[in-house]
Amino acid sequence: MKRFTQILMFGLAVCVQPALLSADISQAQAAVRKNVSEYAGERCTPPPVGSGVIVGRYTGTSDNGMISFGDGMSTIWELRCFTSMSECQGWLYTMRSKYTDGNSVLISCKRR
Repeated sequence: MKRFTQILMFGLAVCVQPALLSADISQAQAAVRKNVSEYAGERCTPPPVGSGVIVGRYTGTSDNGMISFGDGMSTIWELRCFTSMSECQGWLYTMRSKYTDGNSVLISCKRR
C-alpha cells in the first residue's frame, strides 16, 4: 500500500509540473510590447504559406483632418511582415491605440 501511494504521488507530480511551467510561460507571452512603432516591420505582399514569416494586418479609421483633407473619417489599412510574433503583437497594440478599429476579421498576426 505504501508503494502504491508513492507511485501515485509521483505520477501526480509528473502530471502537474508541466501545467505549472506552462502557466508561467503563458503569462510571459501574454505581455505585449508597448514600445513598437506604427512603422515597425516591413511593407510586404502576403508571402506564401509555409514561409514562416509573420504577417500583421490592421484595418481601421482615423478622424485626422490632414489625412482625409477635412472630409471626416479616412480608412487606414496596413499589412506588415515581422520576424517575431511579439513585435507583431506590439505593432497591433500601437495601431489599435492610435486608430479606431474597423473590421475585426482583418486585425491579426498570423504565421504564414
